[in-house]
Amino acid sequence: MRQRFVFIDLETGGGDPKRHPIIQLAAVAVDAAGGVLDTFEVKLKFDFRKAKSLSLRKNHYHPGLWANLAREPVMAAKDFASFLRKHATTPVVSAEGESFHVAQLAAHNAAFDGPFLTAWYDKLGLYLPARRQILCTLQMSLWHCALANADSPTNYRLATLCQFFGIPFHAAEAHEALADALATVQLFQAIRSRSRQSNNQVGGVGSNE
Repeated sequence: MRQRFVFIDLETGGGDPKRHPIIQLAAVAVDAAGGVLDTFEVKLKFDFRKAKSLSLRKNHYHPGLWANLAREPVMAAKDFASFLRKHATTPVVSAEGESFHVAQLAAHNAAFDGPFLTAWYDKLGLYLPARRQILCTLQMSLWHCALANADSPTNYRLATLCQFFGIPFHAAEAHEALADALATVQLFQAIRSRSRQSNNQVGGVGSNE
């Protein structure tokens, strides 16, 4: 089974996965070459009292839009689990010795999105069919700039890195979950391409000596 990756992006009502709700979730499934296979997007109903108003403004929350489109968390989580199973290519073995496959997640700043996603499924009492180790494009960017001895961006936010790597990404699209997930896919492809070019250059220098 050829490897697939599922790039995720969450928009939340704050920064604490134990206290604040997820308000929007998007995912993009790609093949090993980075080609887009499928997308998922959902706005979620949440308890407004548990969200920070500043975070809601930052993450493009509109009461009227959510009233029309937001879904109950349990049903949305089940649908997302089905999406993950559809693109599950990473083999794992259960404690009972049973072999099965889960999805390989990827995200920009996985240290933020990962705990929110796992905490959400734990609260709902549902199984998340994904590997807990998440590929992180923020970490990839740090490693690339360090190992390639290249110029570094001013910061490692998604919008800044897109500009740094020449990826079209408008500021108005930032914190829209699907737009962020698609931009993360492009960032992943750009870092991988730059890293290959750097490796080829190093190999070429060595072969001429």
